Amino acid sequence: MIALISGQIASVTIRSVVVETGGVGYEVQCTKDTVARLPIGSEVRFFTHHVVREDVEELYGFLTSEELSTFKLLLNVSGVGPKSALNILDVAKPDDIRRAVVNQDAAKLHAVHGIGKKTAERLVVELKDKIEGVLPTATSGDDQSLIEAITSLGYSLNEARQALQGLNGFSGTLEEKIKMILKGMGRN
Repeated sequence: MIALISGQIASVTIRSVVVETGGVGYEVQCTKDTVARLPIGSEVRFFTHHVVREDVEELYGFLTSEELSTFKLLLNVSGVGPKSALNILDVAKPDDIRRAVVNQDAAKLHAVHGIGKKTAERLVVELKDKIEGVLPTATSGDDQSLIEAITSLGYSLNEARQALQGLNGFSGTLEEKIKMILKGMGRN
């Protein structure tokens, strides 16, 4: 498995670059934005995903580990292969993808070339639990502590957020708020 590659850009195409390292040139598939930022002769370091199939070996490269982890997350969705995942990252940054999933905005993902309406909806459904909680929320320190306390008891992040909204401005101590939430959820 090739997890990281660094070297000098030897050539560039619309969708890939050749990274020369140790006298060997590795073709690395990248987003169009990444390719546009890498002139021939520049030094580069890619976090990579190595795909080995019966008929082909491909190397996908990303400048940040966040892009790589988002790419791998997309690959977990049925119907999304490496090329589709790369197309998604061409038009949406990792944060945009997270927001689209959390906000259940399949239309944003459907705008990607090669992603049909059903696949976009499947992306939202299948990634919701995996992405939920990654985006920061506008919560106070006490609210965040409440959410962490409730999720540590086995409730989902979504359940914890709903319970927090159910407090309706209750202004007790943190312990009193936790007790009230648990009582409302059926646990004392």
